[in-house]
Amino acid sequence: MKRSVWLLALSAALAGAPAAAQELKKEGEAFQQRLFGRALDKKPIHVCFTRVYDAAHLAQHPQQNVRTMLLLVRGNIEENTPSYELRVSVRFRKSGSHFESAGSCGSIHDADKGGTGIAHCGVDCDGGQIEVSIKDEKSVLLSIPEGARFWRAGSDNDTDQRKRFGGDDKVFHLDRTALTECLALADDDNEKATMRREK
Repeated sequence: MKRSVWLLALSAALAGAPAAAQELKKEGEAFQQRLFGRALDKKPIHVCFTRVYDAAHLAQHPQQNVRTMLLLVRGNIEENTPSYELRVSVRFRKSGSHFESAGSCGSIHDADKGGTGIAHCGVDCDGGQIEVSIKDEKSVLLSIPEGARFWRAGSDNDTDQRKRFGGDDKVFHLDRTALTECLALADDDNEKATMRREK
């Protein structure tokens, strides 16, 4: 009798697995549609977001050290699995230099079932976590809840710069902009050419 009950439970679990996988796929495609304007395929697609914080905003947030932020997200399908990569560039109040971070993102979680999808992204070399959620059709929220590793752009010295973030440098509202604004974050000339064709 116990064996029959166990087999019945196993069969039910296996039957539910495809449905759960299909639900995750639907959530992922909904996120892709909102972020990129289409579901992902094997052809890479990019999207760019930016924000320049003015003096009034910075005066109201004295513990925010980020003055500008640029976000490039790339997506495509690899081995039948969605793949997301992000690159971030920031400039701080007291430095004219650009600092960058990069990472890859895992599964997409639709936090409130039909609301904002969230991509959880790990920064390279165990450098912390960055989360990207969709606010609306024109903007995203980039969250660095525990800080993340940033390094000076174009430098061989990849000293961790996360200490430059202030107490208010946790969540950033970024607006969608032309891909040409993010060309500096492309990996190489081939990716730049791809981004120019996408615009």
